[in-house]
Amino acid sequence: MCQIILHPSKKYLAYFQYDSSHQLIFYRSSGVIKEILARSYEQLDIMRSYYSKVTVILLQLHQATYTPSSRQLTNMLSKLKAKLQSHYGTKVGYFWVREQDKADSQHYHVAIMLNGHKCQRSKLVDIITQTYWENLHPDNFSFRVRNRIYHVRNDDDGRELRAIRMRLSYMAKREGKERFPSYTKAYGCSRLRAKHSH
Repeated sequence: MCQIILHPSKKYLAYFQYDSSHQLIFYRSSGVIKEILARSYEQLDIMRSYYSKVTVILLQLHQATYTPSSRQLTNMLSKLKAKLQSHYGTKVGYFWVREQDKADSQHYHVAIMLNGHKCQRSKLVDIITQTYWENLHPDNFSFRVRNRIYHVRNDDDGRELRAIRMRLSYMAKREGKERFPSYTKAYGCSRLRAKHSH
């Protein structure tokens, strides 16, 4: 598994060795889950193998009542994915983590990945997500994350890619993931496979 190197001077930063480069990540004393880092980065890289521009939209969904499974979320994501696929006519990637700190019920951090040539704004994703999520339970709510949209281009200097990888690294923190029963999944993702060039 890839290595994590602590930042020499900044307490809450570290470097994650990924794909022959050192990616700056958020770091907590409780540690990070390297599998989450690697899998979220992989899904984004797979989307980038299909599209030279990828739009990534970050969501935060709070569930009204505690459930040991994440079925509400996976049902919602399945419907969201189908809707976005039919609207944009392209592949849809996603990654989510489940967390629960002091609240009685869990919340989720979600990254939706879309063809950046077809989707440049988050409005449609925001509206559909909020509608589907609140339809599951009237007290479920979707929190609007600040600076929640990233446009990753394969032909730029890599700054936006590094920025979204850093945001995704927040999802990998171990903190907030220890309260679940052992059979509860802490994360999930789309099952996209890389496009092979001929």
